[in-house]
Amino acid sequence: MKAFSLLLLFSAVASLAFGQSPAAPTRIDFCGQQYELPAGAVLESPYEVKGDKFDITLIYLNYNALSTAPAEFAKQRRKKMKGEPLQEITCFIQDSPAKAYKFGYRTEAGMAYELIAYGVTKGQPVLVQITTDIDPYQSTDIPAFARQFVHLAK
Repeated sequence: MKAFSLLLLFSAVASLAFGQSPAAPTRIDFCGQQYELPAGAVLESPYEVKGDKFDITLIYLNYNALSTAPAEFAKQRRKKMKGEPLQEITCFIQDSPAKAYKFGYRTEAGMAYELIAYGVTKGQPVLVQITTDIDPYQSTDIPAFARQFVHLAK
């Protein structure tokens, strides 16, 4: 009887443990620094965050790819999205000088804009893709969470 009671207790505890899903991640790591996700944002992968007004993808590159990959990626995205002509701009990735391409395109909900920034920060070549519904002319046009990674003026 005692063994049966222990078995029953063990199975009840085990079923509770297996019934719980793991907590959703609340942070993203970029170049060794942790960033807290804003309310309403979801970590789609270890390198991609979807928020209410933005999507951001963080891509690590090697130094060889840094010279050609960003331009090719931007051209392919613009073609896929049937976007406006690419504009080249300067920006900062985590306070390191960088370059970027930006373009707009039509969606069912209106216009969307992509900013594809690339450069070296903390010794690591990176590409940061931000999609938002506001054309980023100045840093404040970039959502606050994404602005931690890329901003337009120092």
